[in-house]
Amino acid sequence: MAAEGVDATILQLLQDRDGIDTKDIAAQLGKDHQLIVGAVKSLQSLGDVITAEQRVSKWWELTGEGRQVAENGSHEALLYRAIPPEGILQKQLMESVPNAKVGFSNAMKKKWIQMDKKGANGPVVKQAVSSIEDDVQRTVQDIQANQGEGVDNKVKQEMKKRKLIQEVTMNSFVLRKGSGFSTSVTKLDTDLTPEMINSGQWKEKKFKPYNFDALGVPPASGHLHPLLKVRAQFRQIFLEMG
Repeated sequence: MAAEGVDATILQLLQDRDGIDTKDIAAQLGKDHQLIVGAVKSLQSLGDVITAEQRVSKWWELTGEGRQVAENGSHEALLYRAIPPEGILQKQLMESVPNAKVGFSNAMKKKWIQMDKKGANGPVVKQAVSSIEDDVQRTVQDIQANQGEGVDNKVKQEMKKRKLIQEVTMNSFVLRKGSGFSTSVTKLDTDLTPEMINSGQWKEKKFKPYNFDALGVPPASGHLHPLLKVRAQFRQIFLEMG
């Protein structure tokens, strides 16, 4: 869809529904949000066709690691489930389970596992409880489903610390009809040419408002003569020498 097509689509949506968020438009059209924002800027340049009020939205979403936890379970749960009834050598366990260091630390903290340091071939890890409840997996699944709504802030900060979730901030715009609203997009002319004046076409043209307060191009200024530059450098050197 070309940019002009996006402009026209936005105007059609506004005709039926006043006060629509650009992120909702992006979701509805399946387009990148920045493309929608660019189309809004283009429409704003046409005058009072639309009004745009900025809005800041924040929500929580899972990281790549968080999505793995939501699907397969937390690191500590995976480590716990990898331990057979008779136990397993700690070295072997740590080599066979992904993210074993994090999982081992959290499983010990939750008292899911225990260690027998008197094993003939090294420390042996065993399950300390008969079953577990993976609250971390359930939490990230809730955040995935509801974008963090209803989850205690302390819990979210803990999940963020574990790099399982991240807070997303988006600047969007709420669009409404302007005083000159129309569903037809007419590009405003920016230059008044002699041809327009001679033919009288300027009477039928719509021109973009001029900003008479805008600063002009700064004029080129002079430069120091090379000898004056050298003299200033020597002067600075002598001043620093006292």
